[in-house]
Amino acid sequence: MKKIIFCLFLCLSVLSFGQDFEDFEQEFSFEVYDPLRGYNEVMTSFNLGFYKYAARPVSKAYGYVTPDFIRYGVRNFTNNIFMPLRFINNALQFKFKEAGTELKRFGVNVVFGFFGFIDAASKTNIPKYPADFGTTLAHWGVGSGFHLVLPFLGPSNLRDTLSLPVNWYSSPTGYIDPFLLSVGVNSYIIMNDMSFELDTFDEIYFNTPNLYPFLRDAYEKRRIEMSK
Repeated sequence: MKKIIFCLFLCLSVLSFGQDFEDFEQEFSFEVYDPLRGYNEVMTSFNLGFYKYAARPVSKAYGYVTPDFIRYGVRNFTNNIFMPLRFINNALQFKFKEAGTELKRFGVNVVFGFFGFIDAASKTNIPKYPADFGTTLAHWGVGSGFHLVLPFLGPSNLRDTLSLPVNWYSSPTGYIDPFLLSVGVNSYIIMNDMSFELDTFDEIYFNTPNLYPFLRDAYEKRRIEMSK
């Protein structure tokens, strides 16, 4: 059970770092059900410390010593292999055009992008349609429940947290064996993705007044937009 929970946390991290961080630059004015605010604020402070003293230094060192073409190649390849997650959940939302486009992206990247290490699909203006089981449930009217900040991962809510098992087993990395190898692979994916976003993370974590409500509202707004 501990192994499964840890894997699910890793999976959510990968999805979170793949989002468009421009959403965090907006101000939102809508109500979020937040009965655990005291706990969530404490966990946000914990996550800030983890970022400041662990995740940030490691990712920064990695970005410094690793050539850009390797980091971009890894990011493109891992984005491509997460296609099943996006395809399945677009299809479950009856967004068959978007699901078909995801298949098309995958094929173009495999054939013309050296198995996905080059994002040939984006260069030919084939869009990507992010989706996961949490957004699928939201699309069909399942409410988000209360807001919940997860250790190490940051903002979530009850619906998205309970969706983690489905997300995990909808992705190829969920089937890597042995377990320690899967931990290593997913941790590397997270670190590689984070190395591209350190300036944005720094701006958010170190220069945002009222950090917790900002992250909470930005997350919930993003999830609402993804579920439409």
